[in-house]
Amino acid sequence: MTISLHTGIRTATVSSAWTAWDAPFRLVVTDPWAMHHARLHVTDLVGALVASVGRRLPPARRDARLAELLGGTCPAPRPFPYGIASAAADADVHRPAPVPWQQEFTAAARARDGWTVAPGPSAAALLAQRCAELVAESCSCGVLVAFGDHVATSGLAPVGGWRVQLRDAPGAPTTIVAIDGGAISSVGCGRPGQPDRLQPFVVPATGRAVVPAWRSVAVAAADAPAASAACTGALLRGAAAPAWLAELGLPARLVDVHGVSHRVGHWPA
Repeated sequence: MTISLHTGIRTATVSSAWTAWDAPFRLVVTDPWAMHHARLHVTDLVGALVASVGRRLPPARRDARLAELLGGTCPAPRPFPYGIASAAADADVHRPAPVPWQQEFTAAARARDGWTVAPGPSAAALLAQRCAELVAESCSCGVLVAFGDHVATSGLAPVGGWRVQLRDAPGAPTTIVAIDGGAISSVGCGRPGQPDRLQPFVVPATGRAVVPAWRSVAVAAADAPAASAACTGALLRGAAAPAWLAELGLPARLVDVHGVSHRVGHWPA
């Protein structure tokens, strides 16, 4: 576990990071004195889920079981109700972008276990949202929870907003954005060691393998399940994704196979 203190204008945030289900997990609170109890609440919830879900289950069944325990349903993506802006490159980040080895590990795991995309929220997004809401209610402070590719917030954001760092491929430059609330989910489709080639996924509804039109997709929405559902919906719609996201009013950043960024809505340049 690593704990670091971030200070800003008239505010301070404390973060604690560890690993859950082979994915990076980060908890950030705006009240340094609340971190101990906040982490206990989160680890109790995660521990109860671990005890109820066998690690030997295939990933698809594990996600379905977690979603069932968390009471997750497939929400309609909701408009992003908070501000999103660019942040300075040297700003303190509350959720750093995954380092290249973490992205390559994720891509290799998808290739090994088979990557499926269903039009619904992922279990990681549901868990991140539940943890953020639990801590905000119990500790009366602002909370950010980052689990894998999903960032969920609850309560009042620190001055300057929550700063989230994104990287669409190993070795690619990072982008830092600031949000006052809501959530951001992202998904990367690059092959390990081959960022110019995309990893196919299987659509459970049809059983067909599809090569995605985007190297990465990042979407901001009212909560993490909605952002996750919008990411998978964008992948399923291919080249029509920008128009679909714009119609929903969701800010997004899509990167094609050539590394060209396509911004939707109020996603900052």
